[in-house]
Amino acid sequence: MALIVVAEDDSGTLKLIQVVLRNQGHDVLTASNGHQAWMLIREHRPDLVVSDINMPGVTGFELLRAVREHDELNQIPFVLLTSLQERSNMRQGMTLGADDYLTKPVRPAELVDAVSAQINRLAMRSASLNMQVRDAVSEALEEQAWSLQEQYEKRLARELSEQWPGDTRGQQEDHHPQATVLFADIRHYPDWLAALDADQLVTVLKRFYEGGGDTVHLFGASTVQFVGDGLLALFTDRTAGSTAPPGLRAIKAAFGLRNAAAGMQDFVKQRFPGMTLPRFEVGVAVHSGPVAMMRLDGLLGGAQQLLPVGETVIDAIAMQRRAPTTHCVTVSIPVLRSVTGAIQPMSRHFITLPHRGETLEVCAVEPLAA
Repeated sequence: MALIVVAEDDSGTLKLIQVVLRNQGHDVLTASNGHQAWMLIREHRPDLVVSDINMPGVTGFELLRAVREHDELNQIPFVLLTSLQERSNMRQGMTLGADDYLTKPVRPAELVDAVSAQINRLAMRSASLNMQVRDAVSEALEEQAWSLQEQYEKRLARELSEQWPGDTRGQQEDHHPQATVLFADIRHYPDWLAALDADQLVTVLKRFYEGGGDTVHLFGASTVQFVGDGLLALFTDRTAGSTAPPGLRAIKAAFGLRNAAAGMQDFVKQRFPGMTLPRFEVGVAVHSGPVAMMRLDGLLGGAQQLLPVGETVIDAIAMQRRAPTTHCVTVSIPVLRSVTGAIQPMSRHFITLPHRGETLEVCAVEPLAA
């Protein structure tokens, strides 16, 4: 397993982290301050550092800066510990190069998830796994809604020759213990309602639904539904013919939807020349968790439908509608950790989920630089 240096001046928290990580099979070196931790890091070159921010002498920020400025140590993953009252520290730590955050009091399950994500990131740097991930991303970028080139169009024509989304053959699962939910909707939708009449709005929504549905389907969504001005897609590990994990496929579909919005902007300008309209943009949220499938049989003589329902679906919709507007793609922390190394985290926030009366931590993300 991994060699981990833990820096924490609170003895109780330090002991908890040490016990949890050792129970996972990791080797753990502990330090009660930043100076001791820096000495351990230079001597042992660990696979991961977990450090509190507020420590006497050398702070967690200073320790992080020292690691990132060291020519031979600057690639070591670094997880910072902070209290809920110190959320402003997140932006500063991310600027310095922190890979993840944990809020105190530390929850063992969240600690294990965060550490596992960073250890997996190290594994992805090895030749074979790194090649597999990059090949999967490259194929998605080349073949699907990354661009409207010939390869995309050929696959689009082939896929659309099948029944979509009404074909439910092979979809016999009524519950997914772990699935990834993508929800996308049109930003500034009230402005579009005010600017267009009913027929014009139908034209815009129809184009958005058709293009968005094709995009998520090509990235391997097992089902897609349209909710008001939004699109809801489900990604599972049971998708036939796909080897990429559902979280990665959902993230790439999110970026594909954002790129497709640029095409929608051109469409709107051509279809409604001379009109002053909002810029066409979509916001996308990606969340993961258990999802139940509700079967609707033969509504008004139609085919059977499977609808994703449950708290994960509701949370994904709430995430998008309450996410900061500075970025178009927002993911929950479980999704972020499942695709660590394949995307670029930009900024983290806490949003309130009104239906549950609690906060959820999310992160705005971008594709990795080419």
